[in-house]
Amino acid sequence: MDYIPSKDNDKVIWNNNFNVKIDLVGRDLGLDPAEITNIQRVCTDNAAAIIANDDAQTTARTLRAARDTQIKVGEKSIRETVRALKSNRNYTPAIGRNLGIIGEDPSVDYSKYQPKIKASVMPGHVRIDFVKDGLNGMHIYGRVKGETRWVKLAYDTYSPYSDSRPLTVEDVPEHREYMAIGVIRDEEVTLQSDIIEAVFGG
Repeated sequence: MDYIPSKDNDKVIWNNNFNVKIDLVGRDLGLDPAEITNIQRVCTDNAAAIIANDDAQTTARTLRAARDTQIKVGEKSIRETVRALKSNRNYTPAIGRNLGIIGEDPSVDYSKYQPKIKASVMPGHVRIDFVKDGLNGMHIYGRVKGETRWVKLAYDTYSPYSDSRPLTVEDVPEHREYMAIGVIRDEEVTLQSDIIEAVFGG
């Protein structure tokens, strides 16, 4: 069994402990002061890199949630304004084209379209990649393998989606299943994607 832990949080604790304790016993075990200082610097850098990565992931998740909320609320407001514009007697197709508010006829029959998604296990989350193919976004659903009920995890307008839910039972990896359905104007318009799987360990 490796004495250096595999989980990031445990690595930080281990490096901090080694950093402090090597200063107390290093000389007795044959290390000179420069070697002790060097290995302490390595431990400090290891812990700092892990903490910086955790902070960046937390920030990214916060920014992604803020972005998705803003886009959803903002686009709803824009669509309401556009509906008012198109109902005005002075509105013309030329004005609509100039404003970019005339949608093109879809080249895809979304009622027969099956979205493609892919799962990748990352530190602290499962990454779900998808392609919109002209859709406004995707409803992402998840469940633990063996369950029958799907839980809607998110409406996402940009790939990838990050599933950062904690484990149901701490330190017990779980077999997760995912699927997605394409959305246009807040309505699900496509077939269900294939079910994909990922074993997430936290």
